Amino acid sequence: MFKKIAPGFLNRLDTHLLTKYPIIWISKIHYILWYGILLYAISTLIGFFVPVDLTSRADSGLWFLLLSVLAFILSWFWAYRYLIFNKEKNFGNLKAGDEYKNFFLVFLCLSMFAWFGSPFVVSYNTKVANMFTDKEIIEDVNILNELEPFIPTSYYSYENTYDTIKKRTYFNVNKANGQNSYTPWHFLNDSINYPQIKSNYKLHLDYRPTSDFNAVKAKVEKHMAICRKYGVFPQFSADEIASDYIKAQKAGWIDIQEVQLNGDYYKEQIRTAFNNVFDAKFGKLFIWDKDFLWGMFYVIFSLTLLLVLFKLNHWKQYLIMAIVMALYPLVAFILTQILFRHSDSEVAFQWFVFLLFLFTIVSLFITAKQEKVFKPFYNILNQIFFLLFIYMPMIVIYYLRKHTDLFHYSRYSYNDYNYEAAQATIAKVNGQTLYIYDYRYYLDQYLYTYWQEQYDLWFLACKYAPVILFIACLPLMKKLFVKQLALPRRT
Repeated sequence: MFKKIAPGFLNRLDTHLLTKYPIIWISKIHYILWYGILLYAISTLIGFFVPVDLTSRADSGLWFLLLSVLAFILSWFWAYRYLIFNKEKNFGNLKAGDEYKNFFLVFLCLSMFAWFGSPFVVSYNTKVANMFTDKEIIEDVNILNELEPFIPTSYYSYENTYDTIKKRTYFNVNKANGQNSYTPWHFLNDSINYPQIKSNYKLHLDYRPTSDFNAVKAKVEKHMAICRKYGVFPQFSADEIASDYIKAQKAGWIDIQEVQLNGDYYKEQIRTAFNNVFDAKFGKLFIWDKDFLWGMFYVIFSLTLLLVLFKLNHWKQYLIMAIVMALYPLVAFILTQILFRHSDSEVAFQWFVFLLFLFTIVSLFITAKQEKVFKPFYNILNQIFFLLFIYMPMIVIYYLRKHTDLFHYSRYSYNDYNYEAAQATIAKVNGQTLYIYDYRYYLDQYLYTYWQEQYDLWFLACKYAPVILFIACLPLMKKLFVKQLALPRRT
């Protein structure tokens, strides 16, 4: 299939790799790179041509998921071609270092499939970011914040009170509440990076109530014009809003029943539009988030290992291993829910995982000493060991933090409801009142931060160390499984 639709130079390269570099040829990396570039170009074009609706939350994450599902389906065709050519089984022993070539080539191929949706995210985000200039979007936010008190669609924008005797709510448009409601929340207090955005304090000082109808009407029309620019269309007239504002401004405190407070939903739409544009311009894409990158790495790494293990083992033993990996967590969860209290079930489940990993370690040492006879039971456990290896250190360190006193999590945790606040001792010195606080409260705060940093450091080490150790031990994994394939099977 690859050859029929591939250009001539790619087929000639395929023939050359077959005769000179069989490891690279088996991986089909040359086809993956060629078609991957084409698919990435298509993904980029989709991002540019998908219509943008600023009034709804950006759905680039959903598109990334959909394109990833499509890429996953396409990867089946490549995986089939990769798995049917088994150099370990059909072409003799691997040379030293071939296991590294094989593993990293498979990792690279899967990465091409896994990141199929990323060009869409980048192109879509770029399109949104370039719809307005930085100066324009910041000016529009400032203007809408300045004009907000002149658009009385909700009494929450002003000082308000409830008369418990009359059972009436009153508000005063001459005393506006927070006026920076159009500023995206994560840019509210970032005056260092975005000094052009007016603060709530500055907006409050600049607010000048007026009873001039034409002036208020002009402000309302300007407000509506900016909203329409972002695809938001307020359902009221400028005359109506201006009349309501002046009526409320002259009255001072006015009953909410005396003015028409409605049609406020469009403001949420314009806030959403500003959030989308600000995120596209000044925010960081979710695909570059550190946690997301680590998650993608673990998914690709695990899928790579699954494909490599399939070629290193008899398919029946591999299938049993897959069934065990699917059923064991489910059975362990059911047993812990039945046999243990709710508060202890999490600990019990983790111990089920620890026991399984302990069995796989024992199995690994037993198998390593074998030369001629290999029992399928141990082989299945060995496969599980390598699948769990890079995750277990993180699980262990998490367990030690949460369920032991190693990192003093329970002692200095702010989640403890019995944690006492600092108590002040009042003393009189030369007629002055002094509040003396117990230093231990501040020491506890410092220790909480210290132990949190220690945990983060150890957790980081448990991320990198197992991966490095696993890669270093790839030749041992190959030797462990390949020597089993070299021996005849009992029929």
